[in-house]
Amino acid sequence: MASHHPSVKWGQKKDYILLTIAVQDIDKPEITIEPTKLHFKGQQTENLKYDTTLEFFDEIDPKTSKYHKTSQNYWEFMLKKKDPKKPFWKRLIKSTDKCQWIAIDWNHFNAEDDDENEDDLGGKDWGNLDNMMKQMGGDMSGASTTDLNDLEDEETDSDDEPMPDLEDASKSKSDEKK
Repeated sequence: MASHHPSVKWGQKKDYILLTIAVQDIDKPEITIEPTKLHFKGQQTENLKYDTTLEFFDEIDPKTSKYHKTSQNYWEFMLKKKDPKKPFWKRLIKSTDKCQWIAIDWNHFNAEDDDENEDDLGGKDWGNLDNMMKQMGGDMSGASTTDLNDLEDEETDSDDEPMPDLEDASKSKSDEKK
């Protein structure tokens, strides 16, 4: 059976790359992070196989890079750039070929001239994943503990009101002559 590339989104800040790999129902993939590449391989319960190697545009520090599963479908990586003083990466991978399965994640992307806070990690505390998951209403297994039953909305909004009856349009002079 042939392997497929997973959907990959990436963004960058001054000193790290944020990478999201979207795959469904893969609990324990093989993940290898090296200074110049990342290898992701896994198989779904429905036997669909994913296997991809990303050869990075520049080097990262695998020892300080981290990853975790954020839900049933997503794996997130925080890849620390080896030299944050170098210019921002022009692209994620070394190859200049267009890969349809790689896209920019504009929510986690800064250009070199952006004034935004450089220490912002996308609102995530990568040092304490348990607390982050609890704040999101889940645990590390991706199971949600959020109870939505208490969200009853007693008020009605303007969309719930009935529409008024339409008025007859006035006849034009050409209609009156007929």
